[in-house]
Amino acid sequence: MRKIKLLLVEDDEEDFELFEETLDEIETFEFETTWVSSYKKALEKITDENFDLLVVDYLLGAYSGLELCKKFRDMGKIAPIILLTGKGDSEVDRQASEIGVNDYLVKRDIKAPELERSIRYSMKNHEIILALKVSESKYRAVLKQSQDILFIADTNCNILNVSHSLKAITGYKKEELQKEGLLALIQDEEVKVKLKKHLSDKKAVIKQSATIRCKNGELKSVLITCNYQQAFTEDDFVHGVIIDKTEEIKALQSRLVNEKLESTARFMRTLAHEVRNPLSNISLAIEGMEAEEEEVSPYLSIIKRNSGRIDSIISKVLNSSQIETMAFEPMDLIDVLRKVIENIEDKAHLKGIELVVNLPQKPLPVNLNEEQFSLAISNLLVNAVEALDKNKDGIIRVSIEGNKLYISDNGPGISKEDQGLIFEPYYTRKTNGVGLGLASTLGILKAHQINLELDSDLGLGATFILTLPAA
Repeated sequence: MRKIKLLLVEDDEEDFELFEETLDEIETFEFETTWVSSYKKALEKITDENFDLLVVDYLLGAYSGLELCKKFRDMGKIAPIILLTGKGDSEVDRQASEIGVNDYLVKRDIKAPELERSIRYSMKNHEIILALKVSESKYRAVLKQSQDILFIADTNCNILNVSHSLKAITGYKKEELQKEGLLALIQDEEVKVKLKKHLSDKKAVIKQSATIRCKNGELKSVLITCNYQQAFTEDDFVHGVIIDKTEEIKALQSRLVNEKLESTARFMRTLAHEVRNPLSNISLAIEGMEAEEEEVSPYLSIIKRNSGRIDSIISKVLNSSQIETMAFEPMDLIDVLRKVIENIEDKAHLKGIELVVNLPQKPLPVNLNEEQFSLAISNLLVNAVEALDKNKDGIIRVSIEGNKLYISDNGPGISKEDQGLIFEPYYTRKTNGVGLGLASTLGILKAHQINLELDSDLGLGATFILTLPAA
């Protein structure tokens, strides 16, 4: 038999005695009843104790039983409430329902079966509400604490509910995406089309890699999982998760590039060693021939010049493979950047390219290998100059915002296909290059624990973003 701790708020003692007699006739519950006869005493009781059930008379002297019920709910109490009145009143019934009263009984009609039914109904209703509150609290906890973007949206992708991580990952609030919803984030038109078709076909699940653009313009690589849910009483909806894979993908790409660089470096060190031995003998022989045979010197100068070029290429190869041996020391990054920019300025101005520099006045101490770091920045700036070679209004911008160094140009941009290849060793689009510039740059910056990203597209210029290590 279930035991119920019951509080009866009734200002008429005879009505209390009648109510208690009726309770005694109910065999399905065991009652521990507390009776109070005023609003004030009832307020003290509900403040100090917890009850399984409240039975409240509508008239309590100067107060209304509804006032006590409202106070009870405002305190966050969820125990079921039954309201008693001397006569039926539909308006009182309506107000009671709005406050959260579970049932409404007319005193003169109360018999044991009706009261038992009311208590049973109210207790069951309370259990359902409690279960819903527990479920809701878990749901809200997941939405609040999830590191991924959990969302519920309508079939047009308008967000109905979303986890707090939406703002943390994208910078957007839910309200800012109302017009296009999730589609406003996705940059890939093919993915948008596929998602729309998936929803129109009412498919159960879709899992799709995509690129989203954040509020600050940053692009992130994500995995979107969507589930179409048919609803029985409301409109169908979509629920799913957006997982930020940006750092994971960057780490994978970085590992692959490092592995390729290491493998290539081993091969090229061996090759360079084998080539330099006979090249040294050729150089010595040329010097001897120049001293003895002046009439063949034009041919010798050609041979000598090309031997020098071969030696220069070998030096580049060796430099690209020796970044792990760099020595670092604390230096002012701003000062190093200004020196590199000064060396590039003449070349840029000769080509009619405007160089816009926005660097902090205060020193920015960073552990650097000045020679190698300068080479890496120089490579990026020279690439920008060469990209703007045929651009009459070419502009190169160098700036620092927070811990990020930006080097951008308004040139022809780089296609998505080429972006995956430009950091590969020996890949180049130039007719006179060996494809070590950006590969070497990437290796140097990684040795400095500086992350390098590229934001570009055809016709939209290119921006290299260097994330500096924390001070």
